[in-house]
Amino acid sequence: MIESKDILFFVLAFCVLWFTLFVSWLIWQVAMILKNVNDTVSDVREKLNMIEKAVSSVKERFEGVAGILGIVGKGVEKVVEYASEKRKASKDKD
Repeated sequence: MIESKDILFFVLAFCVLWFTLFVSWLIWQVAMILKNVNDTVSDVREKLNMIEKAVSSVKERFEGVAGILGIVGKGVEKVVEYASEKRKASKDKD
């Protein structure tokens, strides 16, 4: 015959089963959230690397242009200096 103690053990076993299923589901949900966070962080890192490459490319181009402008600036300076010497020389002749 089934005693009240047996019914208690069946109910406790059923409760343990449901608790185990709940804990397993909870662990699964936490794992999926962490996976999504990891995927998002990976995407952000990828985008930041692309932005960093673009910025460094633009920086290199500006550095190249700055070097050329420095050379052109020195050339213009020499031309202006030469022109001012010529004007001074022509004024001294007069």
